[in-house]
Amino acid sequence: MTRAEQAFTLVEIALSLAVVAFALVAILGVLPTGLRVQKDNREETIVNADGAYLLEALRSGQDRLDYLSNSVYLVTINFKNGTRRTIPNDWPAGDPRRLSGHSLLGLLGTPKAVGPAGVSNVVAWIRGVSGPAIDRDPDARDVAFRYQAILETQAFLGHPPATTNLLGTNDLARVHQLQSSLYEIRLTMRWPLFRDNVTAPQNARVGTRRRTFRTVVAGSQFYYPTNLANDERMVFYFQPSLY
Repeated sequence: MTRAEQAFTLVEIALSLAVVAFALVAILGVLPTGLRVQKDNREETIVNADGAYLLEALRSGQDRLDYLSNSVYLVTINFKNGTRRTIPNDWPAGDPRRLSGHSLLGLLGTPKAVGPAGVSNVVAWIRGVSGPAIDRDPDARDVAFRYQAILETQAFLGHPPATTNLLGTNDLARVHQLQSSLYEIRLTMRWPLFRDNVTAPQNARVGTRRRTFRTVVAGSQFYYPTNLANDERMVFYFQPSLY
């Protein structure tokens, strides 16, 4: 057998190149989809873990969560008359303007209030608490996973207002006691967060993905005024063991 008879033919070479080209096209076509699915799964995992973490921190009245100050970098309190109070928290460690985890929880627990000047909800910009540690570095803001958390806290209404008109004195007192000892928290998380510059929060944009968590807190809620970022604000905390 000569050397020429041992070589590949042009047909065999063409078939080999066709198989390789087909494999490359298939890989390049599926790779972006796989990366997108991996990214979506990672974000949903962080959102699920952070949602449970925030709700448990609020309902248990935790006061030693300074870990949150590395993740929450803006808090906005919205009022029903259309005004808002924005409190940035992107200051470096050691800056006196940087809010502690205790203060942040007090702001996030602000309840809804009636009246045109009452609180409507509290919005926080958060870097993934349960994500990689690099995401909580202020210098990694552009590449870190960020989301918007909307919190609504209100007294639990066991009876619609219209059904209390004919209640007796004892039943009405029970309803009032229930409202002062049972609260509902609704947490809506929206992501991803874009253009989230704390100096111009009105320019921020949020993606279409969202998830809502709800829980009920049994106990009382106490509050007191404190100075936050050179502003006198009320902070609210739950006491699950007191009624």
